[in-house]
Amino acid sequence: MPDPIVIVDYDPAWPLEFERLRERAAAALGDIAVAIEHVGSTAVVGVAAKPVIDLVIVVEPEDVQDAVEGLTAIGYVHRGNLGVEGREAFDVPEGEPRHHHHPLRLPDR
Repeated sequence: MPDPIVIVDYDPAWPLEFERLRERAAAALGDIAVAIEHVGSTAVVGVAAKPVIDLVIVVEPEDVQDAVEGLTAIGYVHRGNLGVEGREAFDVPEGEPRHHHHPLRLPDR
C-alpha cells in the first residue's frame, strides 16, 4: 500500500532546504545545469503542502547523460524515466530529506 499523502502547514525552512539542495546539485553538475529551480507547492510561501521539495534541473538535451552521472556521483540512484518519455527519476540518497529532482531537457533548437 502506498504511503498516505500528508499535507502540512507551510515551513519557512523549505526555501533554505531548497537552497542547500540546489547548491549541492550545482556543485555536482557544474556548467551543464542551465538552471535549478524550486517548484511545486513547497515553493509557494505560506501554502500548506506535502513536505517534499521539488527541484527542476534544466539541461541541454546533449547533457542529460552527464546530468544523470553527476547526480549519481553524489548518491542519487537513477531509476530511468519510470514510463514517462523525457523524464529522469532518482531516489534520494540515504539520510537526505525527502525531495525530488526533475532533470528537464531544453527543447531541441
